[in-house]
Amino acid sequence: MKLKNTQTHRNKNRFIGTTTITIAATAVAATYAPTAEAATFKDVPANHYANEAITYMAANKIINGYPDNTYRLNQPVTRAQAAKMIALAIKANPSNAYKLNFTDVTPTHGAYDHIRALTEKGLFANQTKFNPNAPLTRGQMAKLLVLGYNIITDDNDFIRFADVTKSNGAYAHIITIAELNITTTRPGTHFKPNEPVTRAQMAAFLHRTIEFDNKRAIGLITYDKQKKMYVDNQQPSKPTTPKPEEPKPEPPKPEPPVTQPSLAAQTIINVNAERKAAKVSSLQADPALNKIAAAKAEDMAKHGELSHTSPTYGTVPEMLAKFNYKWKAYGENIAAGYISAKGVTDAWLASPGHKENLLSPTFTHMGAGTATDKNGKIYWVNLYSKK
Repeated sequence: MKLKNTQTHRNKNRFIGTTTITIAATAVAATYAPTAEAATFKDVPANHYANEAITYMAANKIINGYPDNTYRLNQPVTRAQAAKMIALAIKANPSNAYKLNFTDVTPTHGAYDHIRALTEKGLFANQTKFNPNAPLTRGQMAKLLVLGYNIITDDNDFIRFADVTKSNGAYAHIITIAELNITTTRPGTHFKPNEPVTRAQMAAFLHRTIEFDNKRAIGLITYDKQKKMYVDNQQPSKPTTPKPEEPKPEPPKPEPPVTQPSLAAQTIINVNAERKAAKVSSLQADPALNKIAAAKAEDMAKHGELSHTSPTYGTVPEMLAKFNYKWKAYGENIAAGYISAKGVTDAWLASPGHKENLLSPTFTHMGAGTATDKNGKIYWVNLYSKK
């Protein structure tokens, strides 16, 4: 994540933490926060299948590129690199007393503690050699993801691959990630368990596993012990057909599927969660501010500009005045290029200026808006106010 001043530039993934203005009896105080950019790599095209995963991983500091700002999509990921990625993703830390038996991984190795943490958790056998620079195979990758995220394996075997037999030590792990769509290799074809995993593939596999884990954590996916399989609770149940010999009662109306909150609403939820953790009072969602934030986001997306000064509505106070919004204090955080509400919220929290707005006890209300430009880039606006 790079930090810059408030000058804006076009066609980059970035976010800006805005001015917070408070009206006192005789003066207006203004503080300008810096601009920060989401990590991008010059060799990762926007339409690449792993672009979203790589962007997420970089924003959450799970992966790094190379000094020349490349990611090197097709280069095999090493065992040490994979260990570091998974350890960072699951936030695994070793205990002080745990010692490795590996003679080829010393404490000076960049992934030493990550390898130590995963070995202590049982993902690697604590043997003499670790082979940190050897390519990670696809079969090994499947096993690490299943063990690292405590995914239940079973013997239903709804999916089979021509080159993965039960004698393979990673058989259950490979079949499990296929059943969960963590791998998109078509059933009946070849999984190629002994081939190296590329850096692009590793990012995609790990990102899908994180998405699965997030849904499992909030109950959208659960494990049915009777059926011995994971169940997607987002799918509405089919109404049962009444028996012909019984009187036909009015069939019950199926429950509407649970819909995810909009991206804008998710940022409000995330902000209030962070404020609660910081022991700061929650902000009240303000429909009027939502409308203004949405208009600002749409204007930026239309013009391709990320700026506190809207091409159509002017500065923040000018924009609030045009919408007849009364305020005693206001703040604004804006961003572009982030693909999730959590990602942009985490990025704001990582920058002091944005964090100050987000956690300020001065504010009482909040509005949020998002808009997507013709290239699929998402623009984000959070407005905070005190009435």
